[in-house]
Amino acid sequence: MRNYFLYLFLFLSWWGRSQNFTLNGNISTPYEGKIYLWYGDKVDSTTVNNKEFHFQGNIAYPMKASLSVNRKFKETGFFILDKGDLSLDIAIENKRQVYIKSLNGSQTLNEVKNFLLFRTKSAKAANLPELLTARLEQIIRKDPKSQFAGMLLSELLTNRDISYKQAQRLYSLLDKNTQDKEDLQRIEVLLSAMSKTQVGSTFPDIELSTEKGTEKLSAVRKKLTLVNFTASDCIACVEADRQFGNLFKEYHRSHGFTIYSIYLDSDRNTWIDHLHREGIRWTSTIAPRKFKEETIQSLGIIDIPANFLLDEQGKIIAVNISPKGVHRILDPKAAALVPVPKKEKKGVKKTSPTRTSINNKNRKKK
Repeated sequence: MRNYFLYLFLFLSWWGRSQNFTLNGNISTPYEGKIYLWYGDKVDSTTVNNKEFHFQGNIAYPMKASLSVNRKFKETGFFILDKGDLSLDIAIENKRQVYIKSLNGSQTLNEVKNFLLFRTKSAKAANLPELLTARLEQIIRKDPKSQFAGMLLSELLTNRDISYKQAQRLYSLLDKNTQDKEDLQRIEVLLSAMSKTQVGSTFPDIELSTEKGTEKLSAVRKKLTLVNFTASDCIACVEADRQFGNLFKEYHRSHGFTIYSIYLDSDRNTWIDHLHREGIRWTSTIAPRKFKEETIQSLGIIDIPANFLLDEQGKIIAVNISPKGVHRILDPKAAALVPVPKKEKKGVKKTSPTRTSINNKNRKKK
């Protein structure tokens, strides 16, 4: 009898540990059939009943997860899978694409939201890199296995919000065995690029195709040169390019300011039409293989718009600087009189054409 209760206790203990998350979902659009939950190296499935579905299982740490309606199509509805009772509202469009509308019950999601809110509120702080590093270090030390610690670090590196040394330290704290493989690879690529493209480093003398041939960066470099990574179909890029273009017109001759643009455009004719339509007079080159271009990969460019500001010797003096920032360097008094562009309203989500990234590209391919 004693052994029976011992076995029962062990079974219940094991059961309690193994079923450490429940996921109750609701679908707002008509759908009948199976739905699949992808997390880690697992894929579970269940049948939707009256627009509702239910999953339960075991995870050792917070991880990326996604929902799909096809066993062969993984990359659709992405969310944070956490321990505890989670509720999820989704929509399914074209009987294929899953969209996450809301997620409740995830402590990790709240932590991520708080971090992003902290970054927004601290955006004007002079010691922003130190603040972000300290905040993310707390998150990583709390759970170095969490895939969302790696996701946040990847985000900071993409935006160059922290220095190379700060990034190295944070990376060393992550549990490499549990991180999402794509995030880990992205971080390593960015660290490698940052080691070569830190402020103070000499920027590589790149050479790419122009409308009439090829052009080396060193051949057109002036007293101040903006190496600008852009695309003709990226709205945010075009808006920034026009502002940089105004600075080029005003300060090219008087202050030796120039631009060397690299367009991540696959169609050459579309690119040329864009140059003529926009009236671009500075050196513009094309990288038709986009993020797969060797030059782009070597510099760690995985998101656009992106840029590097160089001095006369080709040394980097700023990374991902705004038009307003360049204006301050060129003419501080004049820049002070120019109003700062209004920020986007909170809650307004950018659409995919607004900001082009390697992640968006990969999702479309899949």
